[in-house]
Amino acid sequence: MQYLKSIEYHLNKVMNIACDLDNCNSDTLNKVISTYRKVRLSRLLDHEKFVAIGGTQGAGKSTLLSTIYGLEDWLKLNNGRGEQVPVFIYEKEGIEKPEAIKVVFNTVSKIESEKACDKDEFKKIITQWDYNKLPEERIFYVKLFVPPVFDIPFGWALLPGYEIENQKNHAWQQLMRYVMTHALGVIIVTSEERLAHDQANIINDLKDSLESRNPVVAITRTDTYRDDKAKLEDLTNRAKEVYQISDKEIVFTGLDFENWRDDFEEVVVPILSQDASVAQNKLHSLTAVIEDEIDDIIAEFNILAIDADMSKGRQNEQIDKMMEKFDSSVSRYKRELVKQLSEQTSSLANRAIKLAMFEYDQEEVGFTNNLKLGVKKITFNSSKVEDARKQRVRKHFNSDNLMQSNLLAINQTAQNQLNFKISNNYQEGNLLCYENNKVEQYDDSQVDENFQKSVQKGLNTLLKKNELVQSLNEVNSIENAMSALPALAMEYSRIVQAAYLKGSNENLKSKLQNKDLGINDIQDLIRSMASETQMASSNIKAIVGTIGSLAGVDLIDGKLDGRIDLFNDANTNANAKSDTNGAAQAAALIATRVAGLAMAVGAVAFTAYQASQTVAMSDRNNKEFIELYARDLARNNNGHVISEYDEHMQKLSEYLRSNLEQMYGIGSTDSQHQMMVALNSLKNSRKELRKLLKNEQLNVV
Repeated sequence: MQYLKSIEYHLNKVMNIACDLDNCNSDTLNKVISTYRKVRLSRLLDHEKFVAIGGTQGAGKSTLLSTIYGLEDWLKLNNGRGEQVPVFIYEKEGIEKPEAIKVVFNTVSKIESEKACDKDEFKKIITQWDYNKLPEERIFYVKLFVPPVFDIPFGWALLPGYEIENQKNHAWQQLMRYVMTHALGVIIVTSEERLAHDQANIINDLKDSLESRNPVVAITRTDTYRDDKAKLEDLTNRAKEVYQISDKEIVFTGLDFENWRDDFEEVVVPILSQDASVAQNKLHSLTAVIEDEIDDIIAEFNILAIDADMSKGRQNEQIDKMMEKFDSSVSRYKRELVKQLSEQTSSLANRAIKLAMFEYDQEEVGFTNNLKLGVKKITFNSSKVEDARKQRVRKHFNSDNLMQSNLLAINQTAQNQLNFKISNNYQEGNLLCYENNKVEQYDDSQVDENFQKSVQKGLNTLLKKNELVQSLNEVNSIENAMSALPALAMEYSRIVQAAYLKGSNENLKSKLQNKDLGINDIQDLIRSMASETQMASSNIKAIVGTIGSLAGVDLIDGKLDGRIDLFNDANTNANAKSDTNGAAQAAALIATRVAGLAMAVGAVAFTAYQASQTVAMSDRNNKEFIELYARDLARNNNGHVISEYDEHMQKLSEYLRSNLEQMYGIGSTDSQHQMMVALNSLKNSRKELRKLLKNEQLNVV
């Protein structure tokens, strides 16, 4: 769920500002923290994969995990209180004893961090919903790392015990249900005593969280009568009746772990597959948070911020108008990029599916091959068969192919947004591939020399190389720069990816793979490109000059003669009245933004496949597995590219607004004004997310 990064970011901004509002009480602050936690957990549960372990208090949830991992000292709670906070349990190589981490937010420093916690603090955290070691801390969730037992590709989410919801337990019971809905699979822990009583109220209450999935039912404390077949059969029939499941989804556990370990693996493996209805339920749950909880937050904080000082309303309106130009251009570029990515990755996925299915027919279909595969026992590690099937897709969906696909999508987007012909004939030194003519279906072009002069003038003002002159012409130049910025900034992602695919700089390739590409590397590319482009038309020179300025590179007198100086050299604009240090700092900040954007989008090709939603689909038709996995890789890549675009454009937006506020003499320290700006950004992000969730629901269908 990469598309959640934007809403998470904006919620974080609101949360940070709320900490400084004098009229924000603890209940209001806790409300936004609670919603932020759910969004964070949605991404955690999608990216890292967990099987939820739930049931009523005292049913044996903690005992189940304690027996497997030897956690008696960590999970055996002697105060009579059950868990009130979910615990995310990871198997971790290289450790010999459990280690606990708390993920906390500090309301004073506004910093979110992971901190180690000892056994005693861990117990207090998981049994006391409002526990905070320090008054300024808010705990989002806790992690417990354990030495490996199963060597599994997922973790366990130990949930608070089920209770009928009331005012006192509402917060943690709601979170328990939310985690259960978003988990990869669910294990309900029960016992002989609980099965003997009516369980209908529990099943009905958890219906939404368990919708469209059959949980595994673990019946605890059965080690004392493991050989009593008649009793085990009675319990099996009762569990089948209560939970509407088959006997293949029931396992008998106890303190004798080795006697039920194999059975446990065998019943859990099938729940690692997710069908469309489960995915729909997750999206429905997330949509409720976006629609209801975020609506409440916006309404509540609007009231708190409504009395913001509007004495400088005229300047604020002017800044808002300029920022609207930028936001509109960001959205326009994004819409085109989403469209082009979808087309290119669909084509790549189709090729990968065709080739992977051919190899599948050669290697797995047939009596002999089926015998070879059929003897493998179903365990957590039987997913290695799935790994081989995934690898068939991945080798045709490799990083080079994926980067080529992304580059073609960004090429087409750039051509449509800049209205300038771009070829796919890359050569070192001509990495932007501009052709000296416009796209035929448009009359106007952003790369007209006069337009670029206006853009460059606006950028010089934003970069503090020119003093702000509040004239209509000056405002138009700034607005032109704001409108052009998204497309111009994204040109760096084209340069970097083309240099990787078509260039000979092995050092640059290594740096991009390791996400270690810096602003100096970007500037070197611009130097190379500028010297090779000196014979191009004035239009191309103009746009390359503008692009160069975004990376902190000045092309002297606007000429592409290969002589390039950084802004912090002595060669700043002689007419500029702002100080050199201010211009250098502004240039460095925006250069960092575009370099980060270029590296992040380029590096998607190396990382996107690692976060695929598919873990195991053993029960599905194997050819369906190949197709679903390839489509999932394509969607995941697109989500990562758009997520990086959103994240870096948001950072660029904040930088631009801050610069404009400084130039117009508006203090950005007023918390109420900051909240109004943050709420507007949150509203826009929520609007975008609504569209994405609807599209995701259609994809699932």
